[in-house]
Amino acid sequence: MKTIIKNLGLTTLISCCIFACTEELPGVGSIEDLTPPSANFSYKSSLEDYREIEFTNTSISAGIFEWNFGDGATSTDKNPAHVFSGEGTFEVSLVAKDGNNITSDTTITVAVVDELIPEFQCKSFECSDRSVWGSFSGSGSPTPPDESTGAKLGNDSQYLDQTIKVSGGVTYNVSFYYVSKAGGTSAGRLLMEDPDNSINFFDEDIPTSTSSSEYQRASYVVETKANTSQLRLSINFGDIETRFDLVEIKKVD
Repeated sequence: MKTIIKNLGLTTLISCCIFACTEELPGVGSIEDLTPPSANFSYKSSLEDYREIEFTNTSISAGIFEWNFGDGATSTDKNPAHVFSGEGTFEVSLVAKDGNNITSDTTITVAVVDELIPEFQCKSFECSDRSVWGSFSGSGSPTPPDESTGAKLGNDSQYLDQTIKVSGGVTYNVSFYYVSKAGGTSAGRLLMEDPDNSINFFDEDIPTSTSSSEYQRASYVVETKANTSQLRLSINFGDIETRFDLVEIKKVD
């Protein structure tokens, strides 16, 4: 009797091993990819050469990139720069791939134009080299428009100052967001000038914000002179702690 039970136990054990060994195993990549890649990018022309376009990769969940610039040239760099032959429009494609070999692609029509498109460096104050703006403290409260970092001016030793290239005889809109604490009369002293020709476009106090907990937008129209080639923007501390974010300049058509 003991022998029969023993044999039955052995048979059961062998059967279990056989079925376990023949059970289908999960295939490679069968686990759902909860964060698939999403391809996207932005671009701008170099200030030195309008034909050189600098691409900023804004793809998510990807580590392998394949660019096609629409003129026969390609790249696998994350953030490439490419020199086109001249003015024109080019269909630039980006394929973004993750470690599971899942891909996403996008195509954007890139316009290469012989025109200076000015831009402030570190416009959202998230740069590692803050000296491009002068002296400020980083602040994330209240939440800035870019939901990251604002520039805090809290005393007379802190300021914002940057000079950029612009075109002469052009109307620009210069804007920024700011929020000041309650109790002051000036959120800062604003100066916008043509430093080469000693022309002041604006030299005035920035009024304190209507709310001390929410950023508001300030906008100024600058009409450059025919011989203007540079625009300087300077903001000095007023009489109350103030935060700034997203300093932008755009041509008014």
